[in-house]
Amino acid sequence: MTTTTSLTSSIHSTCRRLSAFLLPVALAACAVPGMHMGYRAPDNSNPGGAASGDVTARADVYAVNPNLIARMTQEDQTLQAGLRSTAAGKLPRSGDDGYRYLIGPQDILRITVYNHPELTNPAGTANELAGRVVNSDGTFFFPFVGKVKAAGRTVEEVRDELSSKLGPFIKSPQIEVSVLTYRSQRVYVAGEVLRPSLITLSDVPIRITDAIAQAGGPLAGADLGSVTVTRANQTYNIDLYGLYYRGDIAQNVLLQGGDVVNVGEQRFNKVFVLGEVGRPNSLVMPRGRMTLAEALADSGGVNPFSAHSGQVFVIRDQPNSAKPAIYHLNASAPDALVLADKFNLRARDVVFVDAVPVVRWARVVNNILPTIDVLRPAINDISRGLPR
Repeated sequence: MTTTTSLTSSIHSTCRRLSAFLLPVALAACAVPGMHMGYRAPDNSNPGGAASGDVTARADVYAVNPNLIARMTQEDQTLQAGLRSTAAGKLPRSGDDGYRYLIGPQDILRITVYNHPELTNPAGTANELAGRVVNSDGTFFFPFVGKVKAAGRTVEEVRDELSSKLGPFIKSPQIEVSVLTYRSQRVYVAGEVLRPSLITLSDVPIRITDAIAQAGGPLAGADLGSVTVTRANQTYNIDLYGLYYRGDIAQNVLLQGGDVVNVGEQRFNKVFVLGEVGRPNSLVMPRGRMTLAEALADSGGVNPFSAHSGQVFVIRDQPNSAKPAIYHLNASAPDALVLADKFNLRARDVVFVDAVPVVRWARVVNNILPTIDVLRPAINDISRGLPR
């Protein structure tokens, strides 16, 4: 009797210890390892139908179908038109557009008064081009005239003033004014170009393509769709990809003195492909466009052993909303990849392929098995001590 009571007490004690171990294991089994969207896809027979799941409370969810593709295509066209109007409306476009070089401080002017060499070259030095430097206050001195304002004026305006004021001293003066050395106005080109440069403006108009060409051209890692021009404390976005590859000449803006041109880096335009794919990684978007089908293919495709092909998602930040947008593609049938090839990705999009439920359960079991192996000797001891 005493032996039986002792055995029963030992069994109860062992069971309590096992409960202390098994309770955390059971609770841990409720959390599935890895990422999971927590979203139930709509019925295949109704690709545009409503979806359900807790994720709809955290994000705006859209089904990828022909209607969505058509709407997004229209939005992209509207966005491109907006970029064109922004560049065309706020900065001068290609062509001369009545361009006139305005003299500035530190420019050197050459002033020739015909038949009066004492005014043209007061120093009298042979074979030397004489010039008059525009002072920091924008003026220069000329005999019989005194101070002449030059900054902010064209050479024609300066010539007309000199002709008028020299008239009382010289009969019908013949005067020519030109800029001997351009030094007052510069454009800075920085970023992903071969030679970041300081370009001096002259009477020849400089457009943004001219400036980038003089800087050696864009590097292979340049983001032509994200070029900026900073002028008077305002920054304007210029789409040089649209200029080079779509012929959008509105992007070829004229530059002014003090402009800063910066060519961005393509490496910031990444797409992240995660989940059940062959090679989860980040992809740098090429010049042009990258589709969902390309991103999946470049990442090794969906994993045929673990991926839930009906649960392919594109997660995109919405600047004007506190919630992200999630685009769901049901790719259970291969023909859905046609839609994937029409779905254009944007920089910083996250592509996520969910796992099939049995795979998630297998991962839970794989986490539990090591604990069971540790507890197996205690379980065997209990089974051997029980009366038969």
